[in-house]
Amino acid sequence: MIEPLPTAWKYRDIALAGLAVFLGLLAPLPSLVSAAGAVQSADPIAYVLLSPGSQDSTMSGSTDDLRRARALRRGHEGLLYVRRGGADYVIRDAETLRRAEARFAPQKALGARQAELGSRQAALGSRQAALGAEQARLGARQASATPSQADALGRQQDALGRQQDELGRRQNELGRQQDALGREQDRLGREAEARFRALLADAIRSGVAQPLN
Repeated sequence: MIEPLPTAWKYRDIALAGLAVFLGLLAPLPSLVSAAGAVQSADPIAYVLLSPGSQDSTMSGSTDDLRRARALRRGHEGLLYVRRGGADYVIRDAETLRRAEARFAPQKALGARQAELGSRQAALGSRQAALGAEQARLGARQASATPSQADALGRQQDALGRQQDELGRRQNELGRQQDALGREQDRLGREAEARFRALLADAIRSGVAQPLN
């Protein structure tokens, strides 16, 4: 015969599970504005787009690419650094930069929505972890409680369990929304990459893209 786990152990495990959910939600989200770079291609492109007058950047590439782009920047100018195969380019033309910004604007907007959902998930995860810790504390008290005390603690546990269930349902709904946004982000990424390649080809052909090596 298999003995059931002591009550205190059961709620300790609930608390640990809730904490794991919370910590997972706090993990850094992947860059949402660089989805175009996630699209596999036989001719991969890395790029860094620095917005004029700010520290904002849109990129798909490595930290070395970001450092290179910043080193090429003059003051707070707008700049597009591109690495394709063995060739590097820098683009400073205002119209080309405007068109590049427009290519990635839908992804940026969608990324902001994903980040907002992530914040809501993290807040719910924090509440789940706090409830789990309270359930574990009550469980420890139940282990040495009198029958009447155990009944009262059990009712508190039931109330906390209902709250956990409700939070779980809300987490699931936010997760479904994140999944839908992720699929849309993938679609936008494929479209943005195709348009960006066309933009780069025009810039190279017209001489707007200045080769660096």
